[in-house]
This record gives sequence, C-alpha cells and structure tokens, in this order.
Amino acid sequence: MNDTKYKTLDVELLNIHKGEYLSEVNISKGEYLSEALKRQGYPMLPSNAIINKVMTGTGATYMELNAKLSPRNSIVIEPYRSAVENKVQAFDEAQGVFKEVTVKKLTAYLNNSNIKYKKIITTPEGFENKVLKAAKQLRMNIYKEYFCLFDESEHLTEDTDYRRSISAPMKEFFKFEGKALVSATPLKPSKYTLTLFLRHQFKWVEIKPDYDYREDMTLITTRSFYSRVKQEVKRLLDNGSPHVCIFYKTTEGICSIVESLLHDGIIKEDDYKVFCSKDSADKLKSRFLEHSTDKLELPLRRVNLFTSRFFPSIDINLKELCDVLILSNYDHVKHTLINPFTEAIQCQGRFRHVFPNGKRYNSLTVIASIPNELEVKPEEEIYKDIEARIKCYRAIQQEGIKADDPTYYDKELKRLRLNEVLNSERNRFDRFSIEQLLLDEQVKGYYLSPNALRQAYEDTGYFNVDFQPEDEAVGEDDIYRIKAAKTKEKWQFIVSVLSNIKEDENAVQLLRAKCVEEEWLINAFFKLGQEAIEQQKYSKTTIKKLLEQTEQEEALQQRFSREFLSDIRSEFETETGSDLYILVNNVLDRISYLLDCYGITYSRYGDGKKDATCKLSEALIKDYFDVKRSNRNGAKVKLERFKDELLN
Repeated sequence: MNDTKYKTLDVELLNIHKGEYLSEVNISKGEYLSEALKRQGYPMLPSNAIINKVMTGTGATYMELNAKLSPRNSIVIEPYRSAVENKVQAFDEAQGVFKEVTVKKLTAYLNNSNIKYKKIITTPEGFENKVLKAAKQLRMNIYKEYFCLFDESEHLTEDTDYRRSISAPMKEFFKFEGKALVSATPLKPSKYTLTLFLRHQFKWVEIKPDYDYREDMTLITTRSFYSRVKQEVKRLLDNGSPHVCIFYKTTEGICSIVESLLHDGIIKEDDYKVFCSKDSADKLKSRFLEHSTDKLELPLRRVNLFTSRFFPSIDINLKELCDVLILSNYDHVKHTLINPFTEAIQCQGRFRHVFPNGKRYNSLTVIASIPNELEVKPEEEIYKDIEARIKCYRAIQQEGIKADDPTYYDKELKRLRLNEVLNSERNRFDRFSIEQLLLDEQVKGYYLSPNALRQAYEDTGYFNVDFQPEDEAVGEDDIYRIKAAKTKEKWQFIVSVLSNIKEDENAVQLLRAKCVEEEWLINAFFKLGQEAIEQQKYSKTTIKKLLEQTEQEEALQQRFSREFLSDIRSEFETETGSDLYILVNNVLDRISYLLDCYGITYSRYGDGKKDATCKLSEALIKDYFDVKRSNRNGAKVKLERFKDELLN
C-alpha cells in the first residue's frame, strides 16, 4: 500500500471491497482468536488493521486485556459504559473509565508500579476527557507506550447521528503507533473514511471460520407488531422457556410490551427485568416499572428486555438455554430498524456459554414490521447532498466572519442541517457522520418489503432463515399510524393503504370500522379515485362536494335503471290501475325498502340526514307513477299508471 498516493480514491475503495488489501486468518471450531492468530504468525492483535472477527465471542478484547496473551500496555475503547463495566469485572488489574472515575484515580493507576502492563477500558467520552488528560499530566507518550483498540467499531458510524462524541477519539486514534479496530460486524469504509485508513496503511484482516457457523433463525414480518410480539412471548413461556430475552431499541416500546404482558396476565410483576441506560431506567421506574436497571444483573427473569446499550460487548453467561427475540418496528419508532449485518448478529452474540448440545440459545426469532411507505435515497442523491453541504459550510464560514450578528453562524448551520455532519466543535466535517447518512439509507433499503428483508438476512451469511411472513392486508400498525398522524398526513396514509388493499373487501371493511370519521374519504377513493383526491390536494370541503355530486348522479342513474324500475313496478303491480287508495307513508316505506336493497341513501322529512342522495317524499312516488291524491282519513294516493316509458 506504499503506492496509494498514486491511486484514485475510487480505485482504492474498489480494491479494499474486492479484497486486494485483505489478510485472512483461518480459525477452527472451538479455537480462540489468540490461538488462531499465533498459529498464523500474529503473536498479538495486528496493528493498523480493521479486524473482522466474523464470530462473536472469539476473544479479541479478552486477548488484548489479558497481560499474558498481550504483554503490552493497552487502551480498549468500548462504545457503552455497560460494556466497560462488564469487562472490568473479568480483569482485576484493568482500570475502567466512566463518569464516576476521576482523572486523579486514573493517574494513580497509571503510576502503580505493581502492575506491569496497564489495561485501560474506557468509553469514548472517558478517553477524551480523562485518559488523555491523565497522560498529559504524567507527561506520558501515550501514543508510543500504549496499543489502542476500538472495540465494536461499527458504532463509530451507526451511533453518530444521536451521539456525536462516539467518534471523537478518532482524532487521536491515528496518532498511536499500535492501533486497530475490531468487531464481528465491522463496516467496510466508505469513500469518506477510507482515506483515513489508507493514509496509515491499514489492512482488512478477516478471521475465516473453517466450519459452518450459521445460526438458525425465524424471520416474522407483520402488520400487527405488538400483538405478534405478545403472542410469541406467550408461546415461548407456555412451552417452558426459562428466559425470554428481547432486544428492542426503544424504551417507550419496551414499556408498552411490559405493560401489555402484565395487563393480560402473561407475566407477573416479578417476572420481568429491563436493562437500559440510567436515564431510561429512571423514566421506566416513574411509570411503575420498578425492575429496570443500567447494570447487567444475573440471574435473569422470565422476560428480559435489552435496549441498544446492551447490544454490543456484553457477555451473558446463563445456566439454561434462553429464547431470543430481536424486534424492529419502524412505524412506531423510526430508529428501531435493525441492521441484519451488524445489530442482529451482535444481539444473538451476547450469549456466550455453549451447552452440551452445541447451542448458545434455544431459539432466535426476529419480528419486524414493514413500513407502508419507505423512501430510500439512492447513493448518487446522497453524494450530491453531501457535496452541497460541504459547499454551503464553506460559504457560511466566509459569511460568518463578515456578519454583524454573532448568532448568524449557528443559525445557518441549523437551518441547512449542517450540524448533522460536523464534529462536536463544528470546525470540520465528521467523516463518520457522513458515512452514517449512507448507512441509514442502506439499512432502510432492507425494509422495503418482506422479501427484501429476508434477502438481507440471507446475504449476511450468518443465518439459516425460516421466513414466516404474515399476509394480513391491514394490521394494527396501519391503524396506529393513522390514529397518530396529523389530519392531512392521516388522509394521505388512508389513501395509501387503500391503494394496496382495494381488492380485499375484508381489509376495506376493517379500515371502515377503524376509521369511521374518514368514511367520506374511503367513499371518495372508490367513487372518485386516488388521482382526483390528490388533484384536490386532500381538501375535505372540495372532495366532499365532488363526492356528493357523483353520488347523486350515481343514485339517479340507479333509481332509473332497468333493474330498479322493474322492481318498483313489480312491488306495486297489484295496486297499480286499481281504485285502491294507499297511505302515502305506506308507499314510501315500501320504496325505502327497495332503496335500501340497492344501497341508495335517502332522507325523510325530519330525520336530519345530510348526506342522502335523494328525498323520500310524495314527489318521489310521482317519478314512477301517475297518481291521484286524496286527503280523506290521511294523505293517500291512487297509483293510476306506472310510467312504462321509463323502461324504454
């Protein structure tokens, strides 16, 4: 890679994805990574490498934190505090760095001569705010004396949209003489991050299992997400599962699941535990879900729910085989989309203990709702957007210098959404944030259809997929989205649903039952068509007028159709042409019966109906018959003749 400066970025990107700079290390079943590396010429984790260990639990961070296996000073950066705490418990001489650990305590550890090889395990924030400060205070050349390992490196990209600080250590990371990124699910660099790695002559080191490591899984796609989750949890518990472990990204969603399980008597108050951040735990406790914690506490309960904080780097060693559920529900919370290539593999990889039957868990099930409408930007469009933002940023920098208003710079950054791709100091672009924009669209693409999601899971090469799509045309998720939407968005969504289910009468009837107030819109869809509704820009007043006109015209055509006229004539055949006077109300009642049979709406004096297509009155009788009227003993009519000319 010494000649990289003579090559274009696109060529380098292509080459690394094709594997030109790929180094492979074979690993056998039951073999630890340290053994496989040493067998193939690597005494320790290689430097200047993105290490794709493929399998979770092969012992990459264990190898680096074990002084016997890696006799060197090490800094291991973990994405979450929970992972730091989990690994500190396994290494007595390691020092964890998180909120409660002071710089003073860290300097004392670094000065401890009784510990030959220092092992620091830190969050990204701890690295920035404490590890670097402690090294500076001690005048330590940390870049030369320590090996830096960033664990679960995909989070550098995946988490930057809501946690900009996670990529902050990368400013210093490349200064280390010894350094590596490691994960079972690393993301290959995009063209925006690749230059960083090429500049330091990084290689992609892939740990290749020489055995079939694929896991059996069931993929369920549904339009009634929470009902399906509840059904699956009940089934597993009824079948004797000692622990159901649920991975779901949203605290609010977890709250809904637990409350529903408790309400339906599927679990009791002491049967669940939620593992999440401290803030989320406090929030859940305020809603009376007391069994919520930010620490991994064993033993587990019957139902255990984990937020994304517990997806990576946690070792869960159980004495019994559990059942694993991984959930994704975009319609309720957009950030819950699970990446099959990273997060799904990481979640199931938390369970480390291999039982005598060779399994780490009893079953793995993914339940996903498929969004009705999901727009995915093509790469070309994203690249154009990014280039436009870069130009805007440079222009704003220049204008900001000249501006009299000191807030101008901040306002413009926010208005043009430039904060999304800048570092925390907002003085340069964050390459990993830019990369996240690409990844976000890529993941959304997996959820365009049930089959697209199935294909994505199969393409991981990690799962044997038992695909079980549910066929319901309209589900609870559709109804939820309709109810939650604002007025015009609600109408747009109803029309979108109708366009997919218009041939399914049962689904249409369900939608009518759930959306009574939007009956006018459903009728308009079938009578006017989607194009007409969109042309009127969803104006309720205009559409209802058009609908009324159309329905009146249809009713008029129907009232004078050959079939209806024949039925009218037959209904009064005995009385027509006789000397018999019939009460007007009696005639109207019999006509109303026929109108009902044909689905023709009508109003009668005093009933208050406003949307009827005709009036049930004496004038209606005269539409079909020549009559003679009498007011003796009440309003009566004699049907002298049926107007046969109407049938011609």
